[in-house]
Amino acid sequence: MRGSAEALAARPLAILSCCPTAPIKWSDVTSQNVIDCARSSIPVEFISMPLSGFVSPVTLVGSLVQHTAETLSGLVISQLTRPGAPVLWGGSPAIFDIRYETTPMGAIETMMIDCAYSEIGHFLGLPTQAYISLSDAKQLDAQAGLETGIGATLAALSGINSVSGPGMLDFESCQSLEKLVVDNEICGMTRRLVRGIEPKDDFPARPIFEELLREKHLLIAKHTRKHLRSEIGFPGPVIDRANQARWLEEGGLTLGERARREVQRLVRAHQPSRLGDDVKRELVRLMEAEARRAGMSALPERDA
Repeated sequence: MRGSAEALAARPLAILSCCPTAPIKWSDVTSQNVIDCARSSIPVEFISMPLSGFVSPVTLVGSLVQHTAETLSGLVISQLTRPGAPVLWGGSPAIFDIRYETTPMGAIETMMIDCAYSEIGHFLGLPTQAYISLSDAKQLDAQAGLETGIGATLAALSGINSVSGPGMLDFESCQSLEKLVVDNEICGMTRRLVRGIEPKDDFPARPIFEELLREKHLLIAKHTRKHLRSEIGFPGPVIDRANQARWLEEGGLTLGERARREVQRLVRAHQPSRLGDDVKRELVRLMEAEARRAGMSALPERDA
């Protein structure tokens, strides 16, 4: 798809997740993945998964120590294979909820570990990744919103470079398209947040306020027209900002209904891949050959 190994190294198509097993173990398969990626300059994100109080110390600092050791071990494998091979200091740690025997990704302590290990990665001069801005809820509900929103905000303020989480529900086990379009709005809000507040033709301030006093509004002021769209973010149709009367007039749709409608619109507007037919045929041929090696007669969702 890129045309050559050199072009692929210059513009990677994907990042591969490589996961050590807590505490500080690498399987033959996973360590070989790290080696293969390093040889081909395919970026790797190391996904250390200490579980506080289960397979790592119950304290957040103790889990961070283990996360650092496990991630450094992956870094050693990668850089011994090929010095300078691209990597991300990533992870998917969590606390362990002994009441339900689950690993809540939406827990504030889990998010705190994510933000803290990102600080360690940045201290080492590495780009960082985290499974954050996701929810343990089973559907698009208030829990999904609060856990995702808090996570996205913390990720943005902590400077996490690659966020794996939007669209996810149920402990990383489900990808919801409806949640994804809502999370897109959450991501837009956090991006606006980190841009911060800065002056834009605001000084001297007196002329602007003189115009306000004279016109009684600034809706069509030159200053407003110049800076409106760069200063204020306008979300898509999944976010409701109408008053109740207008909301009822337009159907009184719930968040879930608006999200479902937006997913349907995006699917209808989808443009197929622009890859050439020869490239597509070659990709299918390669995958079918791998499938046969694994004992499959045909690829899934293709005729036998």
